Amino acid sequence: MPLKLEEMNWMEFGDMVPKKINTVLLPVGTIEAHGVTNLGTDVSIPLFICEKIADELDAIVAPPVYYGITRTLYSYPGSLSVSSSVFESYLSEILFSLAEKGFSKIVVMNGHGGHFNELKNAVMRVHREKEAKAMVIHWWILCEKLTKEFFGETGGHAGLDENAAVLAIDKRLVRKEIYKKDMVFLQRNGMYCVPSPGSILIYKENEGFPEFDQKRAKSYMNKVTQEIKEKILEVFERWKKFKD
Repeated sequence: MPLKLEEMNWMEFGDMVPKKINTVLLPVGTIEAHGVTNLGTDVSIPLFICEKIADELDAIVAPPVYYGITRTLYSYPGSLSVSSSVFESYLSEILFSLAEKGFSKIVVMNGHGGHFNELKNAVMRVHREKEAKAMVIHWWILCEKLTKEFFGETGGHAGLDENAAVLAIDKRLVRKEIYKKDMVFLQRNGMYCVPSPGSILIYKENEGFPEFDQKRAKSYMNKVTQEIKEKILEVFERWKKFKD
């Protein structure tokens, strides 16, 4: 079972960090429409990944950041957002606090594409101002090649890869019975539409539509978590040249 920061008491934490554990995983996402999966898809997936790899990384999983920057899907029912400046400031404060409590390695596991710059700026700040080693993982981008090799197609927003991830996590969060193909919109280069014409977005014609095979979805996510763990460990190994 992964160690979760919010389930520890202060004495346990004090005995463990940083003397025994100096790595923390922070899941980050947003609340927004995702086709036939849950509004919290962008948090459910990175949280699942963190919990799966935490033990092998000798890491503690911090409570997720649920509220991010929702942009083109904000007009859909249930989608929530905060401003760019508030998000970046809030996330930076969280990272500062984690560093001050003894974590010298911080991994931000991101599930949402709407706040790339803010995440980059926040990890740069915690590195410069608190001397922590920090990285951001955009899981679907890091695993883009894996997704193509596994499914033979690219993924999409609430499409093939995200839908499979949620299906592997909890099939109750995927409403196959309400899925219709006209929910899908092909996001073309050279177009920016507000609100988004679809809550399922694909980026290549006829590729990335959701599928609903849970066994295949679980196999996919096993490969995803393994891939991400290996890439993080590779960075950790190279970080050893820098003092904690």
